[in-house]
Amino acid sequence: MTLPYAKSDSYKIFNDIAGRYDLINTVLSGGLHRIWRRELRRKLHAMPDQLILDLATGTADVAIELTRDSRVDKVIGVDLSEGMIAIGQTKLHRLGLENRIQLQTGDAQKLSYKSNRFDAATMSFGIRNVPDVDACLSEIYRVLKPNGRALILEFALPRSRFVRSLHLFYLRNILPGIGRLLSGHGTAYTYLNQTIEEFPYGSNFVGLMAKAGFQNAGFQSLTFGIVNLYWGDKV
Repeated sequence: MTLPYAKSDSYKIFNDIAGRYDLINTVLSGGLHRIWRRELRRKLHAMPDQLILDLATGTADVAIELTRDSRVDKVIGVDLSEGMIAIGQTKLHRLGLENRIQLQTGDAQKLSYKSNRFDAATMSFGIRNVPDVDACLSEIYRVLKPNGRALILEFALPRSRFVRSLHLFYLRNILPGIGRLLSGHGTAYTYLNQTIEEFPYGSNFVGLMAKAGFQNAGFQSLTFGIVNLYWGDKV
């Protein structure tokens, strides 16, 4: 099965569904996305006043979660979707976080920032949609300071055959219909299972991080293995 869009154009779909994205995210994950974001935040290095780059920031939920941590001074969120950024800006204004979070449009494969700038870089459920994963990881490594940490959340397939079969049934047969109903978009969630099934996860993704130069790379399975939290350090 072939995707009905090029990955380089996936941000256009997010433009189309931006206004409903947060609701869809909550419904389809059963609210678990909040737990996953907290786990990511807890993996930050124990250093004060961190400047963090949040890639595929979307409507800024991860950036907002990061600012709840006393170790974080400021977050710069980057996304190709102007529609998602606009929703995020509205949130920041409502929460009074405009001085701590700055949102910008940009490509995670070609970052405009100088090398060795950020204390940490995060990316949640976005790297799966990047056309060149190696380029993205290399850019993350480049913009991190020495001792900086990359933290990446991404969907995976559970190791347990029973749990995997249940999860695949949900992805293939239930999720697309709910996503279509909530988003009003014909294909936005139809091929989600394909992108998950084809993307390297677990030790395979850790290998890609090591290839990009990250040390101490590893991962933690969350929620029976449907999501993995990856980390790697620039030494």
